Amino acid sequence: MGDVVEVAEQYYCYGLGTLTLRVIEVGRRERHSDGIWINLRGVELGRPAGPRQGRVLARLDAVRIRSASAPAAHVPIRPGWGCAACGQDWPCPDRRRRLLREYAENRAALGIYLSLHLVDAAADLRHAPADSLYSRFLGWLGQDQDGAGRPVSAVQSPSPASSSVSKRSRTSYVPRS
Repeated sequence: MGDVVEVAEQYYCYGLGTLTLRVIEVGRRERHSDGIWINLRGVELGRPAGPRQGRVLARLDAVRIRSASAPAAHVPIRPGWGCAACGQDWPCPDRRRRLLREYAENRAALGIYLSLHLVDAAADLRHAPADSLYSRFLGWLGQDQDGAGRPVSAVQSPSPASSSVSKRSRTSYVPRS
């Protein structure tokens, strides 16, 4: 992931001219009468109107990788759902840490984002137990950890004084008539 590939016009579907694409995700392979084709998702580069994200079906043996230095992208490789950068199960500990930082202000959105990936993974990994997929994609969200299983130092448990005040205020409310 993160590689820049080039594909000649006759070897990809629905485009004109040579395609230059920074790959974000490598999808399923498809066997056709003229060879094996692969689904790619990425950012199309070199367009007069500017970069655009999209999906493309390209003939596998016609894809040429251009050398480009890019940081390792911790994105899933489907259909096995391994991390492209480190090879661990996705979301890997590094990706979990990055997601926690990116969604620090909106954990609900992070849950939705990961739930969408969980649905895709469940379709690809049909024989994986549902509870293990849940733990892998969503189970770590409720823990006070940094994504790699280490406790977060910024998270503190409430002091006994504050918890007793909240209990007292909840139990001592009596409506007046």
